[in-house]
Amino acid sequence: MEFRILGTLEVRAPDSTVLAVGGRRQQALLAALVAHAGRTVSVSRLVDAVWDEAPPATADRQVRNMVGLLRRALAPGPGQAPPIRTDGPGYLLDGPEVRVDALEFVALVESAATAGAEQAARLRGALALWRGPALDGLPGRALAAVAAGLEERRMSALELLYELELTAGRPDRIVSELTALVAEFPIRDGLVRHLMTALARSGRHAEGLAVYRRHAGHLAQELGLDPSPELRSLQRELLGAAGPPAPHRSEPAAPPAQPPRPRPAQLPWELPSFVGRDDHLRTMDRHLTDPGGNPATDPTDDPTGSPPPPTAVTVITGIAGGGKSALAVRWSQRARDRFPDGQLFADLHGWSPTGPQEPHAVLAAFLRALGVPAGEIPGRLDEAASLYRSVLAGRRVLIVLDNALDAEQVRPLLPGSGGCAVVVTSRDRLTGLVVREGAHRIELADFSPAEGRALVRRVLGAERVEGRERAVTRLLDACGHLPLAVGLAVARLRDRPHHDLADFAAELAAAGTRLDVLEADGDDPSTRLRTVFALSYRALDAPAGRLLRLLATSPAVDLSEPVAQAVGGLDGAQSARLLRRLANVHLLAEHSAGRYRFHDLVRLFAAERAAQQESEHSRGLARRRWYAWCLHQASAAARMLIPGRPRVPLPPPPEGLPTTAFAGPDEAMRWCDGQRDNLLATPGHAYEHQDDETAWKLPALLWIHLHRSGLHAERLALGRTAVAAARRLADPLAEGRALNDQGHAWSTVGDLVRARRHYEQALALVRTAADPAAEGQVLANLGALHFFSRDYAEAARHYEGALWLLPADGPDADHWTIRLCETSLASVHLFLGRYEDARALAERLLAPGLGLHDTVLGCSLRNVLGLARYAAGRPDEALRHFARSLSVGRHVTGFTDQRANSLAGLAAAQQALGRPAAARRSWAAALDLYQDLPAHYRSPVALLTTLGFTPPDLP
Repeated sequence: MEFRILGTLEVRAPDSTVLAVGGRRQQALLAALVAHAGRTVSVSRLVDAVWDEAPPATADRQVRNMVGLLRRALAPGPGQAPPIRTDGPGYLLDGPEVRVDALEFVALVESAATAGAEQAARLRGALALWRGPALDGLPGRALAAVAAGLEERRMSALELLYELELTAGRPDRIVSELTALVAEFPIRDGLVRHLMTALARSGRHAEGLAVYRRHAGHLAQELGLDPSPELRSLQRELLGAAGPPAPHRSEPAAPPAQPPRPRPAQLPWELPSFVGRDDHLRTMDRHLTDPGGNPATDPTDDPTGSPPPPTAVTVITGIAGGGKSALAVRWSQRARDRFPDGQLFADLHGWSPTGPQEPHAVLAAFLRALGVPAGEIPGRLDEAASLYRSVLAGRRVLIVLDNALDAEQVRPLLPGSGGCAVVVTSRDRLTGLVVREGAHRIELADFSPAEGRALVRRVLGAERVEGRERAVTRLLDACGHLPLAVGLAVARLRDRPHHDLADFAAELAAAGTRLDVLEADGDDPSTRLRTVFALSYRALDAPAGRLLRLLATSPAVDLSEPVAQAVGGLDGAQSARLLRRLANVHLLAEHSAGRYRFHDLVRLFAAERAAQQESEHSRGLARRRWYAWCLHQASAAARMLIPGRPRVPLPPPPEGLPTTAFAGPDEAMRWCDGQRDNLLATPGHAYEHQDDETAWKLPALLWIHLHRSGLHAERLALGRTAVAAARRLADPLAEGRALNDQGHAWSTVGDLVRARRHYEQALALVRTAADPAAEGQVLANLGALHFFSRDYAEAARHYEGALWLLPADGPDADHWTIRLCETSLASVHLFLGRYEDARALAERLLAPGLGLHDTVLGCSLRNVLGLARYAAGRPDEALRHFARSLSVGRHVTGFTDQRANSLAGLAAAQQALGRPAAARRSWAAALDLYQDLPAHYRSPVALLTTLGFTPPDLP
């Protein structure tokens, strides 16, 4: 199947039938795939190709739909795969039968370089593939850029062809062709020069002068420029000022001897304190070498005369102060011998106070360094870039472009071919260079602990850091392992030889002074942390800058689209766009798809900017929106995780706050897991900002998630914050609830003494508040405490007291705690030896109408039935109940104790049924779970042993 874009878009089937492609949007999408045939095109780039910068909200879905239509239209036949396939984040046009005229054109032009006498014929064959302007009739800036690149290749091929024809002594053959092309491209210097030369060598001097006058007029009118020095010299020849033009010769004259070409050596000084980055250096070795994997060498070393490899480009990107320039210079200095024709270096000032350098100014400096006289450097950017590529053709030169702003600044500075290598550094991710130019990107992360320690040791000396590992670790942590920050810190310490390392690390760790310590007076501004962060910050538009400031004032640490919506009061699409923008300039780091984090030092910088630029009202509004989002989302999750329990009362959410309705407990649990870091950070933040309602209510809503997730230490920490906040509110009911939750947390980790103390304090407070429902919840927990203490009669009394108080109807009905107490009473009956009472109560609670079958309470009731039937001498029936409990328990997150009890019961039933191997396996699995639980959870094992179970010996 043939795809043509050197003219109008056209697709031909293998039998040469022209295939219908669809409307303009489908054509634009297909054109983008064809232009990048053999390479993956991301969905976002396809969106740009179809809609430019104004895509609809459904653009991604429409792209997928259009790809489906194109696949059907281009399907070769039944059972054959279409040439468009999904590849990672986008789509790929590829296949053994796919032919693309643009690729054939490029291949023919490149092969012409080694075609000898057939070079001109090979070029004419390549140019014959053109049927008109590339991508003719397809609008849009993205496709226009592709077309412009193809047209530039065509112009370069034409100019080379006519230079070959002139050298071969055939000026008459090309005059008519050149006349037509100059009429179409009147300011193209190379075409005008070749036409004037062809006319001069044909003896048509007057016509050559007329061509010059028309060209000079066009330049003056359109660009305000004069013709190039080369054209002016040719005009003088035609006027006779430099003698008659060279006579027509059938053989070209021998070229004059050329002076040696300059070999620039512009690489800057390498940091003596450079450490680490070994993996990245090896990666650069691999990617900045020839296709065979060998270091670049002089073309004359290749006896086959094959063309040099294509230009290799590596982009080093990362946070400000991350060591990008140091890595680029380090590799370049190590590799300089691989580039015998020189090394070019330019600081593009993309992220500097002076603003970015213009590409033309950099090109002019490079061309002068490469030996081009200043007067011969074209004034137009495209012509200067063309000359630059010509000068570099066939040479081995390393080009280092430091501190680039964006891809558009870099593109004119890239060589065309010839075995050169380019290293680019930027805070921007330069996705355009990766996608269009095939650059290899290195995302530079912070120092590893080993790299940080190596830098501290190198700067301070081994003697000063010997035996001070903890202080070094604290210093590195305070610097966030950011290379520039670590370097500044150890430089400060080096200049204070009598200061203690541990004291300095403690000073640095104080968040309020950290940036000040790293920014002493007299420093070079380019190495001040606030300055380097500010340069990235200034590149943001107003909405992105405001979101960065507000996020820094929130406690959120794991940032995503919903988080940005809540904090910034934004819609989803705007939040996603702004987060991507912040990540592109490395003010945020994307740690997984759509999830971002601050670097600690960037967060401090952004918080300072928030204090300077955001009013207290603005910061407070963002905080309140965040707190409300956490509370309402956690409340919705709790409703799914413990249905039937009354919720903590909350005020209505602010207008426009995004909330999620969970489809079930699994989805609620996933949300809690995904937001865990943010949720754990919020109560303390709220307490610090005097929002005590949030500080005690959020832990009250999160207890079930933390309990089921086994996050007991985190739960205890939140509980302390909740109790302190409730006390500051002087709200006895809130304090009683917080103490009740904290007592449950202590019970879970096995500290029954602390648990009792908290429960008793909670009971006194809720009775003072005269809240029967809260009193019932405390009594239920006290019942569990007595059960775990094996005081089963007292446990029954507390459970029954709770049932008396807990409301069963109305808006405050607590069905969850009621069923929990009834389930626990069934267990109490067992341990009091009332097996039939236990069985009857368990069967009643497992009635279909109560909905407990597939819950943790259902697991517990099945275990009660299993124990009751085991006690009655019916191990076969007991086995079925334990197996059913285990099956349900495996789908209920948390509650490891119930699964352990099920496995212990299975082992006892299997042993009684004469299945010793199965009993050993079940008992081993039970012990694996029990070993992570406090001892009081093993009471069912004691009961089984009393009833005749002998735990198997395990190997």
